[in-house]
Amino acid sequence: MNTETKSKPMPAQLSDVPESQEQIPVEHRELWLKLSVFQFDEPGVPLPFSVRLAERMKWSHEFALQVIEEYRKFLFLLKTAGHEVTPAKSVDEAWHLHLQYTRSYWEHLCLEIFNEAIHHNPGNGSGEDIEKYAAVYQRTLDDYAAIFGEPPVHVWGRPNHLIAWRNILLKLPVGRKARSRLLNLFRHSSDEAN
Repeated sequence: MNTETKSKPMPAQLSDVPESQEQIPVEHRELWLKLSVFQFDEPGVPLPFSVRLAERMKWSHEFALQVIEEYRKFLFLLKTAGHEVTPAKSVDEAWHLHLQYTRSYWEHLCLEIFNEAIHHNPGNGSGEDIEKYAAVYQRTLDDYAAIFGEPPVHVWGRPNHLIAWRNILLKLPVGRKARSRLLNLFRHSSDEAN
């Protein structure tokens, strides 16, 4: 296994901000530029990040590339939102894999671009945690839409208007199996994203 990553992000310039990203606040444009040129795929290797992600998740390479672009946008929100954000399940899978590319993640992304360590903090699965992350996810989608436009449904899922029902069901005095079956009736639309 190769532990050396030779590729580094190319330098970016403010004039490189695409017109489609005019919604990015001026104070965050330099960060967006750095993220927009960040290379997840190391050039010339037989099994680059995007191919590994596609194979691991049994996705098409095209879908994996789309997820990586959404992961890039999520990373931007993670650093700039000013509050906790949470990714779509597919974007989270890209994050999990990227964490294994230690030099790319910790040195190039965290230290060189973010100037700080960005840790992945998964939920604990409790009812309160599920409720919290449902609200955080909706806020993430709102933040995404304000900067990048509507999130692509095939990656992020549709906003779930059934969250209120889930919250009620979580508080019912029923056994764990019954609660689980009831909650499955009100699945998050993001649960169904590829």
